[in-house]
Amino acid sequence: MWEESVKAVKKNEPAVQMAPLLLLLYFPIALCCEQAPSTECEKIPFVPGHNLVGEGFDIVQMKTTGAFVVDVQTYVSGGDHGNCTKCDNGLLNEKQKLPASVVDWRIKVQCRRSLSAKMYETASSVLKDTTTSASVSWKVGLSVPMVAGVAVGGTHSRSARFAKSHTSQDKYSFTSHSFSCRYYSFRLHARPPLTKEFQGSITSLPAKYDSTSESAYNHFISIYGTHFLRRVDLGGRVHSTTAVKTCQVSMSGLSVQDVSNCLSAEASAVIKGVEVSGQAGYCKSKQQKLERGNSFSATFSDRVTEILGGNGEQQDILFNPSNSSGYEVWLRSLKKIPGVVSYTLSSLHMLVRNDAARRASLQAAISKYITKTAISTACPSKCKMGHRSNNCACKCSGHNKVNSNCCPSGPGVATLTVTVLSARGLWGDIFSKTDGYVKVFYGSQAHETPVIWNNNFPQWNHNINFETVVLTERKPLRFEVWDRDNRFDDDLLGKSQIIPQQGANQKKSIKYIRIDHFVRPRRGSRSSIPPETNYTSLVIMDSVVLLRAAETRSTASERNGGGAAGKHQYRVRNRIRVLESERAAGHHCTATEDTPSQNQEQGKGEKA
Repeated sequence: MWEESVKAVKKNEPAVQMAPLLLLLYFPIALCCEQAPSTECEKIPFVPGHNLVGEGFDIVQMKTTGAFVVDVQTYVSGGDHGNCTKCDNGLLNEKQKLPASVVDWRIKVQCRRSLSAKMYETASSVLKDTTTSASVSWKVGLSVPMVAGVAVGGTHSRSARFAKSHTSQDKYSFTSHSFSCRYYSFRLHARPPLTKEFQGSITSLPAKYDSTSESAYNHFISIYGTHFLRRVDLGGRVHSTTAVKTCQVSMSGLSVQDVSNCLSAEASAVIKGVEVSGQAGYCKSKQQKLERGNSFSATFSDRVTEILGGNGEQQDILFNPSNSSGYEVWLRSLKKIPGVVSYTLSSLHMLVRNDAARRASLQAAISKYITKTAISTACPSKCKMGHRSNNCACKCSGHNKVNSNCCPSGPGVATLTVTVLSARGLWGDIFSKTDGYVKVFYGSQAHETPVIWNNNFPQWNHNINFETVVLTERKPLRFEVWDRDNRFDDDLLGKSQIIPQQGANQKKSIKYIRIDHFVRPRRGSRSSIPPETNYTSLVIMDSVVLLRAAETRSTASERNGGGAAGKHQYRVRNRIRVLESERAAGHHCTATEDTPSQNQEQGKGEKA
């Protein structure tokens, strides 16, 4: 019939007038609904998802509120005895009815078995993408200022909250995977009937919005949200956001792109029911770098998944190899139990028709609520290493043993920071107190603190930043406590060392330094200690070793030490032990801070 009409157009003019009619017949989907007496609609069901339009929606949290503002239960309209709209749902092979408030119902199948994937280097990127994914229609009629560097709308969505919760834990990247399938679409009338409950809530609001009525309007928003769904596409959607420890991946010899690609491959195998050979081979080789050869979805399982539509029984249908049939079960249920895949929003104040004061007040309250929940998208403080890129990620170049993402190029690479805090009970001089300082060595790198003059209990609080170090080389971190004389003849009071070890970011303290220092008092001095006395002393010293790098920990394994490092930064205790042993006479005495040793009271002997 279509071919005959085309020939007629070429031969003569009259057929031109038939072309519009033939075009309508060519799209039978436009004729799937018809008016019928209301009695014919009494026993047939509503179209699937009929109540998903006209529901309240919170644009800040990007979710429906569960409170209906538009009446979607009434189906009778007009006529002497009432009419209804009856539609033929070819997907379910049955007749169904429309709410009187709904028009333009269509079967519109868009269901390709393909996956959409995105990568984000920072939580800020996730937030920006969430706020831009909402339909721009939500801004219409509201006084919400669009300020550069500030995100409004969607700022407290589930994926945004998930990404933000990881910002203080470690250096994270994120990858998202989504799949959607559409079956139906429809919209509301231009002036839809409202639910009685919503009408009553509007009437009970104070006419004027100010500081005294703000709580009433906020309560209203907490129930109904900020907007309502005016037009919807129904079907199903799965959206997963996975957090990936950027530096952990780097040290495994992988990239975040590798993780994203191989998660896509595993999810695609679920959606399509078969592995793509090229992707499978590539990811199997990369999989060898994972712990115990686990799958990518099992290794990188820190994710949040949002499922819209379907029976709701499945939790992680894209990455659940133990239940591969879960996806098919969910997909089959979408025609009967669809969810909202995409939508057009309108502000709730537009439903207030015959009350200009409350309409303006509700508009102001909604605008303030959205503006108040805005979040800055400005980059955080300065990078510890490298510089900030446009998406707030720290980027490095030209750094030793650090890649472009400012991550260690391999296990054990770290930034080493030592804070020398204090020492107690030093005895560098006889007639005055100690002029103490500390030298700290790591490999070929050496640093020292300033000298604190004439003080046996110095408080240095001095930070020392070493260059990038490799912990797997197990080099000792050495400490030496010195007494300043004339530089060339300074006295070494004691030394100790620890070996920083690989682990996670953590502070550790070195609490004790073992000092083996031999002192012979001058001949003729008043000291009552015999000339051949040796001293072995344990001086309490407080310092902090801090390693800053992904997956590295500074744990103190002491050598030649008399104490163990604690879990956190220690505060020294007021105790000094001086152990003295006399070779010949066997003389032995101990001294505490309250009972100083005799050589400290009566003078200092000749230095060894």
